[in-house]
Amino acid sequence: MIRTIKPNNEYWFHGYDNPLHSDEVKEKGYETIDISNVPAEKFKGGYAIQDDYVTRELVAYMKSTNWNDFYVADGVHPIQLEYMETFKRWVQSSKLNNIKFNNLSFACITNGTSEAFSMFMLRHNQRRFKFFKGDFMMHKVASNIADVDWEWIDDNGTLEYGDALIVSCPFSDTARFPHDFDRWMDLADKCEVPVLLDMAYFGTCVNIDIDTERYPAIEEIVFSLGKTFPIIGARAGIRFQKVLTDDPVTFANQNGIVNNFACKIGTHCMINWSPDYIPYKYYDAYNDLCLTHDFLITNSVLWALSDDTKYMSINRGNELTRLCLSKFVKENYDNSKAK
Repeated sequence: MIRTIKPNNEYWFHGYDNPLHSDEVKEKGYETIDISNVPAEKFKGGYAIQDDYVTRELVAYMKSTNWNDFYVADGVHPIQLEYMETFKRWVQSSKLNNIKFNNLSFACITNGTSEAFSMFMLRHNQRRFKFFKGDFMMHKVASNIADVDWEWIDDNGTLEYGDALIVSCPFSDTARFPHDFDRWMDLADKCEVPVLLDMAYFGTCVNIDIDTERYPAIEEIVFSLGKTFPIIGARAGIRFQKVLTDDPVTFANQNGIVNNFACKIGTHCMINWSPDYIPYKYYDAYNDLCLTHDFLITNSVLWALSDDTKYMSINRGNELTRLCLSKFVKENYDNSKAK
């Protein structure tokens, strides 16, 4: 059933038809769970949906996998190359998003995305870093401890020669496509500002269209699997660069000093579940939850937005407040399946 969509929810997935829900559910809709009295703190942060099927399969995989050839003294194992090659194919296999980065051909395994951020800051430590308010708070923390110059781009209002930019897509505080993205990328190109594009939310989102060849300023793009699957502790990340950088991450990759466990479990996830698995499975439950509680939908099924003042205690400095719905989306999905 195509539900009535509020005008402010312009990110509705048009033509959506969820093959994982029964005809009865699609016809009758959801008996949506009530989360109107849930304290604001319960919506803080961001984490994957604890999908029952994925969790069971991961547990079974770890118990049944043959580990005989896994432990190597020199660290070099074919799973590393398999992981990197699988990751690119996995990203570009999405039917709900269009992500291309063919000009970023140098891949390195990273510990989540945070290690790539640190290397980017180290490489450009003579520049002034710019961040949009509400982006990943680790950038501010890392800048302060590294004693590098930084400021909110919202305060300065522009990009200038000598800057460097890290920006998330979908954007961390809205889970939507970054506002005025084309304009900012054009300005970054004109001012020779290197850009790191953080796509840690990929695997939970729909309607994201990015081709890095359109944006010459983007010198690297990073992904991780910790928001898509319940494997955040595995630190399964990857960095794709335009130019291979001789930094600690590259050195580690060249000498087998990487997290082979992350490669093993990450490769298994990507082979068995597409980047569209979570959005397809949970979009109906997510969308219904948002409509019922007057939340603004985003490009990701993990987060919604609200202008209600009762959520201001977790607001990150912008007009709207991001709400993590992972737990409640799953509850809503389970509630519907149980009917």
